[in-house]
Amino acid sequence: MDQQSPADSAWQTFFKGCFSRRLSSSNLLELIPQFEATARPRPLAPERLARALLDVGSNGQKTDPRLSSYLETLLDTKRITIVDLLVAIAQFRDPSDLTSTSLDTANTLHFTVFRLLIQRIANDNVENDDLLVTLLGQLLPWMSQHPASATVGLLVSASLGSPTAEHAMTTAVTKKFKASFARRLTPLVNNLSSTNIQIASALSYYQKQYDLQGEAFAANSIDILNGVDLAALSFSDTVMDTEPVTTRAGLYIYLNTLLSDRPTFDDINVMNFLSARYKGNLPVLVTELILAAFDILANAMYRAEPQRTITILRSFLVNKLPAFLGNYTAINFAPFSIETCISQALLRIDPTAFPSLSQMFDFSSKSSIVSEARQEFLFSCALHQLIPEGSIENLLGDVPMQSLPASGKYMKADLVSECTTNPAKIEDLIGELENMEGNAGEIAGALFEIITTLCSNNDTMTLKGICISLVRKSATLDSVALFCPPQTLLQPLCHLLDGWEGHEDQVENQPVYEEFGSVLLLVSTIKHRFKLLPSEMNGVDPDSFTSRYFRLASESRTTDQLSEHENDLLGGWVRGLFEAEGINDELMSTCKPAEFYLLLATLFDQSIKACQSSTLTMETLKGGFEYLLEPFLLPSLLAGLTWFANTLWSMSSSSTQIDTLLPALHTLLKPPSISTDSAAMHSAVLARVAESLNEGLNHAQLQHKNRVDIQPLLEVLRPHMTHHREKATAFSELETWTRTPPNGLSTATGNMIQGLISWSFATATTSPPPYTHRLLLSAQTILGATTTLNTLLDIITHQATHHGPNSQEVDTVFDIIVTMLTAPQPTKPPLLTLPSALRTLSSSTVTTDLSKTDPMRASILVRLHRRVEAVLAATHPTHDLGLEMNMSTAAGQGMMLHDSQGMPATDIDAVLAHTEGQIASGDFSGGVGLGQGGGMEL
Repeated sequence: MDQQSPADSAWQTFFKGCFSRRLSSSNLLELIPQFEATARPRPLAPERLARALLDVGSNGQKTDPRLSSYLETLLDTKRITIVDLLVAIAQFRDPSDLTSTSLDTANTLHFTVFRLLIQRIANDNVENDDLLVTLLGQLLPWMSQHPASATVGLLVSASLGSPTAEHAMTTAVTKKFKASFARRLTPLVNNLSSTNIQIASALSYYQKQYDLQGEAFAANSIDILNGVDLAALSFSDTVMDTEPVTTRAGLYIYLNTLLSDRPTFDDINVMNFLSARYKGNLPVLVTELILAAFDILANAMYRAEPQRTITILRSFLVNKLPAFLGNYTAINFAPFSIETCISQALLRIDPTAFPSLSQMFDFSSKSSIVSEARQEFLFSCALHQLIPEGSIENLLGDVPMQSLPASGKYMKADLVSECTTNPAKIEDLIGELENMEGNAGEIAGALFEIITTLCSNNDTMTLKGICISLVRKSATLDSVALFCPPQTLLQPLCHLLDGWEGHEDQVENQPVYEEFGSVLLLVSTIKHRFKLLPSEMNGVDPDSFTSRYFRLASESRTTDQLSEHENDLLGGWVRGLFEAEGINDELMSTCKPAEFYLLLATLFDQSIKACQSSTLTMETLKGGFEYLLEPFLLPSLLAGLTWFANTLWSMSSSSTQIDTLLPALHTLLKPPSISTDSAAMHSAVLARVAESLNEGLNHAQLQHKNRVDIQPLLEVLRPHMTHHREKATAFSELETWTRTPPNGLSTATGNMIQGLISWSFATATTSPPPYTHRLLLSAQTILGATTTLNTLLDIITHQATHHGPNSQEVDTVFDIIVTMLTAPQPTKPPLLTLPSALRTLSSSTVTTDLSKTDPMRASILVRLHRRVEAVLAATHPTHDLGLEMNMSTAAGQGMMLHDSQGMPATDIDAVLAHTEGQIASGDFSGGVGLGQGGGMEL
């Protein structure tokens, strides 16, 4: 900067006084004229005035929270313009000395200034063409020095999206300036496409609108190998590739992987995947996404998948997809007709699976189970205002047989308010989650907010009813998972259990046990249904109750391993269950529910041993266990029955313990009498433990072949064996694959991919080929990642040999296999994943050596690796920007700045009072401002 003048020093002294006294922006506005009248400083250029304020309001990259409001005051009074501020921040520090991280990190000086500039531009503060052109010119060095910065990208996007931009870009800029701007814009778009696809999409739109790409591309495309010493390059550096293509099969694979087992539809990751895949071509993206949603539903029907799988795919099509499309199209700028996209997709769906209304009455057809999906989807689109209701008849080609829901489109806030006033409505809403009307997303959001609030307020009585309803209708959890990840739903529930306090005014303890047990049963149901690992239960302390429960509750301990207090509690429960005094309030008042649940396995172990030694009679043992079938104790059977499963599994053929175990287990699995309330909860418990008990009983049957009392217990468990969702392969399915001639799993994988290739080239409307991601996972698990990857390379090489390395067939198989490799992995992936194996195989040394013997396979390996890494980068964006676009308001209100928690930025005068002292003393590190932020287990 130029040498400081007396005027600079005078204004800096004035600003220092304002900061030290913590004056508000309104006080600053009043004092500036007084200062000018009394001190009479020499006139100061606007950019120097802005620089003086920046000098005082910052300490290195740390900023005073009042800096932003003071800058706003200078802008509002037109003492400086947005260009002056941009010039000042550029003078403050050379852009080349900054990293993109400091630009995109909240609370840094540059981030604060850029955030303010974006707000001002978005609020139409670019007054004329000259100001906009000057602004764009000042942005050029920032774009050159920081071609990967999301903050720079957002500022450029806001500038090009301002109301004056269209006129200015067509009349006020020279061809030379546009070419210079385009050269800097192209790398910015390319880099952000893999880290912040929303900003990249906006920039790409303006790039096309203002013709900011043609000359830049031409200038950068001339003889890219000119002057390069090819001998010094590795083999991979010399491999040229074609532009990736998008196939119907690719998106079909992707959605199948996300939804066919555990729903793992993460909106942000999916948006980034789709945006990177279709590169801003929204009409094609929307059409193919709708088509893929119908394809996976048809595939599930043809494969005779369980009804629960078909239900969740149908719910995705009707409840999730229209809401997702509404959000996704709202944050994209290119205009297009979504009704046209829907029409084109419906013309291409499988007519056998989704017949017309007149064909729906063929009840002999399998398609009857999904035949209503077309009109359900269309009415949901109308509900979400993607299409007018009047268009449905034309799109269906017939008079529809249903209508929009009478209650209209739900709003989460209204549902929360209604349920707060009338908690009885919650159970009705849970039942509506199974409806195919389009409202499930708002219901799921409301339920999560209600559960979170009840947990926070310790309202366990109301929470108990919700937990029991969800446990009884556990299939509704699949619909909730489409909108709220199971891990997220578990957080407030686990936190409540870990810090359980009960109620001071609660006289009886039985309700406490009942409420605790219902919450624990829901947590266990969610964990089991979605096969969550301990590492996925976010925020759970390994020493907390929930962690210890799922890790240890099914393991018994000896009395020596128990503390004196635990031994006293154990004795109290033994007397309560098996002696005349029974379970009374005194016993429960001395034993917290969490303590009881961690003692349950030991209680079972000691009771069975007591019966074996004739200390307890069998009738006494069974009578005591019947106590545990009462609603307030019944959830304890989760740990107790898992203990039974572990014990049965560990028994040998010579063990006599089975004579005691089986009668006791019969009492718990098939009680002689049970209340209606207990029966529903009992079924939920059996659904949770059926799998492990089934394994234990089957093992016992092998050890004791002559026993006739095991099979009846297995029959009791049979209806409860399908209450979880995971990427598991049935034995019959695996056996079919491994027996596929000539090479078992490898051949089965090749056949499946060949079916996808043929389908991609089909000209007529055909049914989707059979597909399940479980085949690839099974091959990876049994054959290993490297062998499976070589099988995939064989398939690509075969296509390249017969059709040419740059043929449509090769491009198609690349898209299919790249999607398979980059689709979301299981929560517990193998030690060596397919992408990891690919990185190893495609190393420079390996590919160079391979090129000497098989250059085609080596080039295919390089091309596959590049494409896989590109997709992985696009689907795992970095979140280094402390602000986001609010998807729900982007369409109607433009961009809105939010902090890292998603909350709107507040006025700086509302900062917390306790930081004022720190700031006054010159310590700006307080973080104020945006962006702050052994056997079977249970």
